[in-house]
Amino acid sequence: MPQTTTQADAILQNYYLPVVREMINQKAILLFGYSPAELSAGAGTMNAINGETMSYQGISRDADQVEFAGRQWVIALHTSRNESGTARAEGGTLPSPGQQGWNDIMDSIKKLYKQIQITGFAIELSERSVGSYLRLLEAETTGAVNDLRKDMNRQAYGDGTGALANVTADGTNTFTVDNLQYLRVGLYIDIVNSSTDAVLAANVQITAINTSTRVVTYSGSDLTLTPGTHVPVMNGNWKLEINGLRKITRSDLSQNYTLHNINSSTAGNEWWKAKQSDGGNTTFDEDMGQLMLDRIGAEGWETELLLTTRGVRRRYVNTLKTGKRWNDANALTMHGGFKYIDYNGQPLVFDDDCPKQHMFFIRPEDYLWVNLNGNDFRWMNRDGAILRKVENPDTDAYKGTLYKYCDLGIHNRKTQGVIYNLADDIP
Repeated sequence: MPQTTTQADAILQNYYLPVVREMINQKAILLFGYSPAELSAGAGTMNAINGETMSYQGISRDADQVEFAGRQWVIALHTSRNESGTARAEGGTLPSPGQQGWNDIMDSIKKLYKQIQITGFAIELSERSVGSYLRLLEAETTGAVNDLRKDMNRQAYGDGTGALANVTADGTNTFTVDNLQYLRVGLYIDIVNSSTDAVLAANVQITAINTSTRVVTYSGSDLTLTPGTHVPVMNGNWKLEINGLRKITRSDLSQNYTLHNINSSTAGNEWWKAKQSDGGNTTFDEDMGQLMLDRIGAEGWETELLLTTRGVRRRYVNTLKTGKRWNDANALTMHGGFKYIDYNGQPLVFDDDCPKQHMFFIRPEDYLWVNLNGNDFRWMNRDGAILRKVENPDTDAYKGTLYKYCDLGIHNRKTQGVIYNLADDIP
């Protein structure tokens, strides 16, 4: 009887290809300028063993970098002219004296972390090339960098609260949401009362998602959620996230009135309002975009970048096909290798973290990254050890903490714009 691989299965080895294939979307267009090749390889390469850091570019190479020290950062702004009269009759009374208007914007910085834990046995075993083609410690540290970087990109589009969706219905160990964009199976969340900040439940895990009904199943005891009041948020993040584009540009919403300690709804503070308009759930078109560009241009500055979603961009491109020829000459390349289409001289770019139904009109040089201890990610090692033994002395396991102290700021809010409620693909 001939020998077969089935009979010899016990002595055959698995053959693993030498590279781990990335199955997770690592792109973070708003905050990072990595090339597609770097993204496909996993952009974070910090190694906890060597204490390596990674350069962090911010919203663009044009954004200001501010080194933070003290209790708050403060920037002085020139906000209004001398508005007294200018023309008088011969011999008439001279204009009353006027004055320039000044104001300070101020804010603190946010504290961002990602922790890893790994056993000593796993570290040593995976260091042997015979035992593993992937060093587990390096994989965990690299993964932590990518995960924190990716979540910061999501935060940079948000309103600072951390709300991941709106609850529309309650069920037994389930809730239904309006949008699944930021929810994933395995994600640990808190359920928060958005009106009172009370946490209904902490650190529950999403165990299943029905993508057709938008029903989310969670672990633990059944909760009573109130639609329109309770929201899911990443565990521990409620109102601790960095400032984002929705907070900066949606200055018409009550939760966003105050930014950097200035209330835009107070009479006389109109200079601290971004431009916003409701798209009416229609397809973005050239006239809609040009109106927003003109509103911003009337302030004396011009928009330099349009950021939106795949669905909004695709619908816009489809409107061009009937009246214009669309070819490779219309697809241009930004710094870092990302493709974009030209809209009236400005690049129109999509980012998968951009909130659905939104298009942002921004001037990158009006933004600033406020950093403590440099413009990079770091591994916590104040006690002299990057990998710290866990609290239980009888456990062969080690922890590492990645951190960054920073925030996203803006010093010219009125030159930013947003069109919301555009026709889009809603997951």
